[in-house]
Amino acid sequence: MLQLQRQNDIMELLKKEKEMTVKELCSALYCSPATVRRDLSELEKKGLVKRSFGGVLLNESFFDQQPLYVRGVKNTAEKQRICAKAAKLIKAGETVFIDASSTTYFLASHLKDIPDITVITNNPHLNIVLSQMNVNNYCTGGKMLNSSVALVGSEAERFVRGIHADSFFFSARGFCDGRISDSSKDERDIKIAMLKNSEKHYFLCDASKQWRAYPYIVADKEQTDVIVVREQNDEADADFLKTNL
Repeated sequence: MLQLQRQNDIMELLKKEKEMTVKELCSALYCSPATVRRDLSELEKKGLVKRSFGGVLLNESFFDQQPLYVRGVKNTAEKQRICAKAAKLIKAGETVFIDASSTTYFLASHLKDIPDITVITNNPHLNIVLSQMNVNNYCTGGKMLNSSVALVGSEAERFVRGIHADSFFFSARGFCDGRISDSSKDERDIKIAMLKNSEKHYFLCDASKQWRAYPYIVADKEQTDVIVVREQNDEADADFLKTNL
């Protein structure tokens, strides 16, 4: 098992159990104590966990600042379903902005069969995947925000301002009282640049983001054309698209 996947699995276990011993983690992951301890040491350095004698507990005070590789394994099935619906809004020949959120990353697998599209993103992981699928794409450049693996800053924003896109697909950390908000000013600023330089705006929102508010306002719901969302406890896939919630 790769180290990154193993650490993701540890975080998933701790989110359920809150606290576990090294022995319990070894049993769950089929790994040696030495391997688990190395992983826990790395996770502790990132501020994600707190180690105790013989075990570890989730650092819940860090929960809202989890890096992308942790957020990326949350609600993956829901994000995949949302992106499958959202991709149907893209037409052949369009130019599309996609932000660096963990949700929009799942759009990638749905884009290879849409002819002649061009994608501009500040997510270098997405650039690599799209290139492997022979989808025409551009990277914004800019400063790397390590926690989110997102390119941000004045250089990224300048690149975006030089392009006019047909649509913008984005997500954020929270959607509450009609406002879309984020925990990072840098990521908020690049999203706003993409909003200003695109015709249509599609906010992708899984249930975990609803009724959560963060300091940096990205947009009001009136600035979006469609909010692609799945309500909590809503089992009807037909009800993914909701305009101006």
